[in-house]
Amino acid sequence: MPSTPVLSALLLLFSAITAPGALAGERSAPARSNHASTVLIETASQQYADGQLDQAAATLERALHIQPNNPATLHYLGVLRLQQGLYEQAETLAQRSNLRVGNNHALRSRNLQLIEAAHKAQGDGVLPTAAY
Repeated sequence: MPSTPVLSALLLLFSAITAPGALAGERSAPARSNHASTVLIETASQQYADGQLDQAAATLERALHIQPNNPATLHYLGVLRLQQGLYEQAETLAQRSNLRVGNNHALRSRNLQLIEAAHKAQGDGVLPTAAY
């Protein structure tokens, strides 16, 4: 099971999406941001906070249909997949995000933490828990 500090950090990073400027790195490039996907990400954040993981994942998947290469959306869906016990998907999403992250070193670091948590969870075979 991923350590509580790692999970807490991942959860805080996911909830930070609604904070102003949380996607500033992605918003600076017009090709990576649009209003519809931003609204979907914010909706997913609220669903996640309400403990509706399946709904939040479905909402993030809709956002990815709009912008399939958005590194933040890939990361957030990876966090959800980790919480759902879909460790390989979590790792794959974090890796896809890192391919598109550019110079956003903070997001790259969070992706590496997500990959590490997925590896650890696969080794333990224990579903990570979320604090709501």
